[in-house]
Amino acid sequence: MRNRKKLNTSFTLLRVLFCNLIFIAVATAQTTENDVQQKINQLKTTIKKAQNKNISTLKEETAIRTAEIFLEYAHWDEQNIAKNTKHFSLVTKYKDEAEKYAKMLPEFERKEMAIMLDDARTELENVLNGKIKRLPTSNVDWTQTKIEKDQISYKGNPVFLADWTWKPDSKKYTDYHGNQDGFFLSPTYVVDNKGKVNPQKIKELTTKPEGSMGFVFFNHSAIPTWAKNEYPEIADGPGLKYTAYDINHPVSRKIQSDLIAATVPLMAGKQYTKLGYMLCNEPHWNTIKKTWTSSPISDLAAKDFKKWLEKKHGTIAVLNKIWKTNFSSFDTIVVPRELETSQQGTPQWFDFASYNMDRVTDWFLFLRDEVKKYDPAAKTHIKVMPNLWTDNKRDHGIDMEALTRNSEIIGNDASTCGPWMWGKPKEWEKHYNFDWVEMCMSYDFYKSISPEKIMYNTEGHFLSTGKYRDLYQTKDYVRCNYWQAYVHGLTAIQTWYWARLEDGSSREHFDSNGYAASNNHQPRVVNEVHATVADLNSVSDIIMGLQRQEKPIRIFYTKASSINKEHHMEDVFKVYEKMFFEGTPVGFATQGIIENNDNKTWETILISDTPIATESDMSALQKYLNNGGVVIMDENSLKTNEYGMPLTKSLVANKGKIILVKSLDEMKTKAFDLLKMKNKLPLLKVDETNGLDQKACDWRVFAGKNGAQFLNIANYGKNTASLSLTLANGKTPTSVTNYLTGEKMSSNFKMAPNVVYLLEVK
Repeated sequence: MRNRKKLNTSFTLLRVLFCNLIFIAVATAQTTENDVQQKINQLKTTIKKAQNKNISTLKEETAIRTAEIFLEYAHWDEQNIAKNTKHFSLVTKYKDEAEKYAKMLPEFERKEMAIMLDDARTELENVLNGKIKRLPTSNVDWTQTKIEKDQISYKGNPVFLADWTWKPDSKKYTDYHGNQDGFFLSPTYVVDNKGKVNPQKIKELTTKPEGSMGFVFFNHSAIPTWAKNEYPEIADGPGLKYTAYDINHPVSRKIQSDLIAATVPLMAGKQYTKLGYMLCNEPHWNTIKKTWTSSPISDLAAKDFKKWLEKKHGTIAVLNKIWKTNFSSFDTIVVPRELETSQQGTPQWFDFASYNMDRVTDWFLFLRDEVKKYDPAAKTHIKVMPNLWTDNKRDHGIDMEALTRNSEIIGNDASTCGPWMWGKPKEWEKHYNFDWVEMCMSYDFYKSISPEKIMYNTEGHFLSTGKYRDLYQTKDYVRCNYWQAYVHGLTAIQTWYWARLEDGSSREHFDSNGYAASNNHQPRVVNEVHATVADLNSVSDIIMGLQRQEKPIRIFYTKASSINKEHHMEDVFKVYEKMFFEGTPVGFATQGIIENNDNKTWETILISDTPIATESDMSALQKYLNNGGVVIMDENSLKTNEYGMPLTKSLVANKGKIILVKSLDEMKTKAFDLLKMKNKLPLLKVDETNGLDQKACDWRVFAGKNGAQFLNIANYGKNTASLSLTLANGKTPTSVTNYLTGEKMSSNFKMAPNVVYLLEVK
């Protein structure tokens, strides 16, 4: 009995203690929420003072709205621990402690808001006190923007835009976080074989107002039921995931023609189409057996492939010689429907991969031309995945150069990321703090093809990917990734992704493993995206100047090597990386770029580890040499054609110059010696030490007025970098100023990882 009383007493004490702990935890959370609201009010007071002095307060207003939204989200998260536990359990990095993260999430969000608001108030007070300056920037009205050549303009000035996938469209969300408009089109809107389009969709378009700048999303992930019933073979050979049908099937074209004819005339010229018609979401037609989303081509595609082969080779005798076969005619050819990795480097592999690219290019030309029938001023683009160019594989049907050249807007969904959530460390982690390669190298390639166009990333993965997530992501990481994307050519972005509804709940059927620990739980991250874009818009003329700089060093790229060589793009990256961190913009040269683009400002084309080229490639390079160009190449390049046969012609210098080198280091030395001789080196010299055997600061110099130079520099490295600046004449600068803040700096300074500066140097 005595022991039972002791147990009861102990249980009562434990229960009281537990209740007190709960009370303290709730009180603490409530205090934090009150503290956030108090900080909002304090910042509002500071904003009024600044506005009375005509100081721009867009960034602080955005911070307040971000906090107001996320306070509601934190409240929802507090009431839905079980749901958030499930979300965290889907993410590799957090699944083992999913409940812990779900419970701490509301407090984490409020603390992040408090830090964000404190930072905003401190910065604005420093502006008021004269410690730093603030350049004017306006909240862009998306209803009044327009595309002018390679820029989006607002009130006569270039501007950069940012929004989010699936963000709610109420005023609360569009005041400060982007106001992108648009419309969604699906083949399922075509309801019968006579081409009738869903009347409800026609009504929506008829009554839809002019709206704000946006784009039309062409979805291809579904087939109309009537089409599947009447033509079951239409589902053969799809581009799995995002094109559900056979693009070689004539009914596929008819469906699109009918859909476009019924809808585009109702949208033509409207502001919500001014960011273009996005013709497809992440297209790919992977064809290597037993790889991600691979599928054999259809019977119709196989027949078309035979016609392609006849056009390419002319006679069956020529094909038999190349393929080492003995077919009696093109009709009797047994063509591959998919590829085996063991075939890479064979003529069959090259022809199949090339045909796959050509048929896909033809499909998108058809869609573009159909749109322009009804909207002649239309601009089109495609959400291509840049890694389909920067990675090695070429079985996917995406000819990046052709699709970019044929589009009026450069479309993409480029990503960057930190360390993956699984597996061994990647090669880039030896030197860098994040994987910048896909974004920088692809953007430099795109702008080498079409420098006169805007670039629109319609699914920006700079914050998270399926492989990378960081709940504690810093605002420096955010700023560095976004700022540098715009420097390398970006004009507008729709970031992946805003997966919360207005009540704070998640879009259950969309979030899968991408929701937890993403920007949906990171108020400071969301705010920093828009703070960065606001700062970019305050110096938009300089950023556009950096985008428009000539690229005097060009790296030669050919499909002949990239299709046939297993690791060719790794070799392309090696020469790109070797040249990249020296302050000179690096571009690319292909047969098409040489033939179609002005190359008078090029100083050299570099050819490294490119043993395979077409005769057409050789003709283009020879033309460049005939016009006085300089080719720097190694002894491993330009040996055979796409079928492994010796090239029929070799390059000759003529009016130009051919320099043979034995290493990448020698290639780099020769290239920069040439720039020095032509007075094309940057107007500043930046010396970097970072404790690594690889430079990691990406820098560019833009010549301003009155003799000032603007240095844009970002540290991609894993270590702090020590920098030293000197003028082109070898003298030390008399003035180095942070151009955004007016703060004076030394010509010798340090940069932590992810830090980015725009400096005025005199």
